[in-house]
Amino acid sequence: MDIAFSQFRNHDDPRLFDERVIVINSGLTDRQKVAQALELLNEKSASAVGLDLLFDTCKYTKKDTVLRLAIQKMPQLVMGYSFSESRGKHAITTGIASHEFFTKNVRKGHVNLATNDGFSVRAFQSFYQKEDSTGAAFSVNLAQLMDPKIIGDLKDRKHKLEWINFKRVQPGQSSMIFPINSKSSIQYTVLNIDEFIRDSALYDKNFFKDKLVLIGFSGENDLALSMQDRYFTPLNEKYTGRSKPDMHGVIIHANIISMLLDRDFINDLPAWVMYVLIYLIFLWNYYLFVKILKRNSLRRVFAVRLFQIFEFLILLIVSILILVKNNIKLEFFTLATVVIISFELFELYDHRFRIWIDDFMLIRKNKKSERQLAATPAPFSDKIEHEEE
Repeated sequence: MDIAFSQFRNHDDPRLFDERVIVINSGLTDRQKVAQALELLNEKSASAVGLDLLFDTCKYTKKDTVLRLAIQKMPQLVMGYSFSESRGKHAITTGIASHEFFTKNVRKGHVNLATNDGFSVRAFQSFYQKEDSTGAAFSVNLAQLMDPKIIGDLKDRKHKLEWINFKRVQPGQSSMIFPINSKSSIQYTVLNIDEFIRDSALYDKNFFKDKLVLIGFSGENDLALSMQDRYFTPLNEKYTGRSKPDMHGVIIHANIISMLLDRDFINDLPAWVMYVLIYLIFLWNYYLFVKILKRNSLRRVFAVRLFQIFEFLILLIVSILILVKNNIKLEFFTLATVVIISFELFELYDHRFRIWIDDFMLIRKNKKSERQLAATPAPFSDKIEHEEE
């Protein structure tokens, strides 16, 4: 997935620019600025607004009250929260939510990203089951405000986790360096919160009409290469031995929203298709191994290993092409494992099980012959009895 997305997709394609999603970089969170931005977006009739910020403390100051009033005025607002999870040795996320002073009667969605190590993101959880209630993800709730059918379509897929079809890279001047966005591609409009508040008169209602606005952290400023709330994704141009995470959480949510609105899902092959492929690989390899090993040559094992390497590369190329062109994800690890162990299983069968099977079949054949012989009348028995008489 990492190779396919980072190396085999054209990130300069102008068709990737998604004008439906606008990102406002909050920088270092200032509650008064956030309140001002919300009020301006409400005035300019933004269709949906996502607040990817957590206000977990409240001192009931003037800034807190102003922010609360701005939040309560927006029926099209979704606020993020995280639920507690632990997926690996390093991936421990405690549940964090904004203070109830801000979230009362406000639509909410979880911002958890399905990471195995706490740093790399390739999937997300559409719905979170808690006791008797089901909560939708932050991005799902936002997409629903733009397209109400998305909830039903996601539930029909019955996927616990959805692969994120990453297509749009991290924007911003500080991100246009290897291995993040060396081609200076822009696929989302990103506004700085200070500039947006100062120059709000430049944006009329038509600018935000039918637009979804995300407010979240994407660097302290336009030039800062901040590592806060930043993750490795398959769009990282250095897909092995990576040193710099390439995408902020708010841009990951933007990618998810674009995928949901376009219904541009990544699908896994059905299990029965995988079983058929595994069977065919074993069958094909067995036939070729028999042909190769019939030759009395010292290089026959080398020929087998060379064939396995070639087969491995073919599977890798096919997996990448199918993923890039058709959004279908092969279980490449499973298929590669089948290729690797196929020769070992062939030798085990040929040197062990085949002998046992041949011996077993021979014993059965001998027993069957004995039973048939016992059931057959003795030859010439009638003639002998007649001569004795």
